[in-house]
Amino acid sequence: MIYGKDNKELMAQVRRHPDFRDFVVPISELKEIRDANFFLRNDGLLAFAEGYFHPEGKLISNIIYIPDPSGTKKFFGVTYSSIIKQYGAKDEKWIPFREQLEIYSKIDPSSQVGKPVFAENKCLFNLDDFIGYIPPLRSLEIIRTRRPDIDATMRATGKLLGIDPDMIGCTGSMAFGNLAAAHDFDLVFYGSVAALRKSLSGIYEIVKDPKRQVFEMGILWAIRFYDDAGNMICPFFSYTRPEEIPLPRFEMEILASGIEATATIANDDHTGFMPTYLPISDARIGTTTLPGNSALIIYHGGKRGEYRSGDRVRATGYHVRVRTPKSSCEGVLVTDMDNTAKIQP
Repeated sequence: MIYGKDNKELMAQVRRHPDFRDFVVPISELKEIRDANFFLRNDGLLAFAEGYFHPEGKLISNIIYIPDPSGTKKFFGVTYSSIIKQYGAKDEKWIPFREQLEIYSKIDPSSQVGKPVFAENKCLFNLDDFIGYIPPLRSLEIIRTRRPDIDATMRATGKLLGIDPDMIGCTGSMAFGNLAAAHDFDLVFYGSVAALRKSLSGIYEIVKDPKRQVFEMGILWAIRFYDDAGNMICPFFSYTRPEEIPLPRFEMEILASGIEATATIANDDHTGFMPTYLPISDARIGTTTLPGNSALIIYHGGKRGEYRSGDRVRATGYHVRVRTPKSSCEGVLVTDMDNTAKIQP
């Protein structure tokens, strides 16, 4: 396969498939870029939007799937491979971000040029190269009409977590109409910060039961869980109130790199979101004490829900100053999975 340029032959095949017509919305109708939305490029590449801030005309994302004749998944009548997982005979293996970057560079070197520091483990694409996007709410609405069993699961999930089923969307392969793994649900829950925090509290209660916990790809996930029917639920959270997004638009200045900080989580209202924005207290970098309004900013989705108020945390990354249209603060930026950990009391 050749990536990074318009593949008219492949895309003609994709466009003819009924799932393309059902699930892909033309890019001309895009009004905003939201976290956890998939975008389809003109070479067939499927990118996963990360966060809510994207430079004008650009998309910050991870590549999740690429057209590949030797792949294991089928979307729009085309065979795809995953960039983030290796599929073995018995289990799956997570591909670390640094290895993903090597793959990104081979697929499309231009995706690694001009990235802001918070996107160092991601890609920066031109939006003009994308032909469509896949809204999670729309996808799940279609799928629920096709599959009564999935509709019942969504109603049960909504009841379990106190969420209107119509405010649940889906991402992952199901968002494109692939229902081959319809017992593993990557779900996007929409709501206010307060409402979703209550839902997250419900998940914390659920995963107190070891049998409901998800250990996958060598990781014990903080908020993934098995429901009563044995379906695996992987939650994403999406803001419905723009004014509640902590980093909708911002500038980030690097004050120091390669730092190690320790801090206490002061507020966990945004722990389930990406980016994970956590106000901190008693924060230090070496002998330097950070201001009281500082924050830990985790700009990847792998630790969603991991850190809660009162947790003492060690973080490796960047000392930054962040300016939004409404405020300015110092913070600790983390961009990789292994660069935060709880400090045991």
